[in-house]
Amino acid sequence: MATLIWRAPMRYLSQGDEAAFFAWLKSVPGVIAVVGSGRELHIQLRSKRLSQRGLRELIALHTRYDGNLNELAQFATEANSGWFKAPNSVWHHAIFGVENAV
Repeated sequence: MATLIWRAPMRYLSQGDEAAFFAWLKSVPGVIAVVGSGRELHIQLRSKRLSQRGLRELIALHTRYDGNLNELAQFATEANSGWFKAPNSVWHHAIFGVENAV
């Protein structure tokens, strides 16, 4: 089991927005639990190896709710590098930074 820690400040526009965030997060393939700890969310994952769908959903959630995308770099593998680390992807700079751009 692996844990992803969401350290970004959470800003919801309404109670419905907050409910939608948690419903979406809990529906991500590989997410098995979400626990608040102070000003952090501890997202328990089945494995450190996420499916393409699960990783894309986490990218979307982090983008929509202003999470720290660079926290997702840890999920890069040889198997997903073709699409996940693609230099022309809209998330590449936010996740991997300038030094990894090609």
